Amino acid sequence: MTEIKSTDFHVDYSDVHRHWHSSSETYTGGDALITALESGWRLTDPIYEEHVWHAGTRLVVIYHAFLQRGDEEAMMSIVANPFIRRGLRNKKWQVLSYEDLQRRSRPSRQRV
Repeated sequence: MTEIKSTDFHVDYSDVHRHWHSSSETYTGGDALITALESGWRLTDPIYEEHVWHAGTRLVVIYHAFLQRGDEEAMMSIVANPFIRRGLRNKKWQVLSYEDLQRRSRPSRQRV
């Protein structure tokens, strides 16, 4: 299992804090991921890629990632953008299909 920390992103978002919780938003962006990492959450791989087609003509990619902090585990669903894609490419994260996540059995978990 690879551990990813906020310092691995090589960005300075010290003045941007983007809280996210699954009960208020199903999906989030890279800014909420950075905030979670700076708050002590660690991103672990694999990361799961879901392809969502709108009206069969517009593709939106969602990355489902697991985070850990102490004995807590959470899943964050992040809308793909160039920042997220660059992070995946640079860190060589293991990316599996969303179907693999659906088949995988995991204990119940909270969402950040």
